[in-house]
Amino acid sequence: MDDQQLKVRYLTVNFVGLAMVISVFLYAVVVEVLKRVYAPFTGFAGLDPSQTQILKYIFVALAIGHFFLIKIIQKVLTSGSIERLFQAAIATLALCEAVAIFGLVLFLLAGNSMNFYLFMFLSLFYFWFFFPKYQDWEAQRRAQSSPDKKKVSNQ
Repeated sequence: MDDQQLKVRYLTVNFVGLAMVISVFLYAVVVEVLKRVYAPFTGFAGLDPSQTQILKYIFVALAIGHFFLIKIIQKVLTSGSIERLFQAAIATLALCEAVAIFGLVLFLLAGNSMNFYLFMFLSLFYFWFFFPKYQDWEAQRRAQSSPDKKKVSNQ
């Protein structure tokens, strides 16, 4: 893969990532609109506090699990070939956004906007921490192309 193809794929991932980050902020708009339209909003499921707490712990565990799942995906998918960087980046971004969706679901069920904002900020942290960097993609391309050059020069 040449520099131009790598840049095009990276810009595509950047655009998708930006759209996903914007969608997280749109979820916040949905939360605020629902809070005002249905004031006081207590959720659509009518969960009692103990059920809400259990669900929140489950979602927190899933969100923490996403952190490690992203690390595994990045390690496994990017070790194969440069073409898999795109797949790994899209999967990573989707898992980052899923954390905010956990918060949105919890809000819709239980009605506590602070639960949503907790997951929203965790999601935004994941986006910041895991967002693909072009320098990493270039380094991966160089690392994968250098063994091929050594094989050619040794023959």
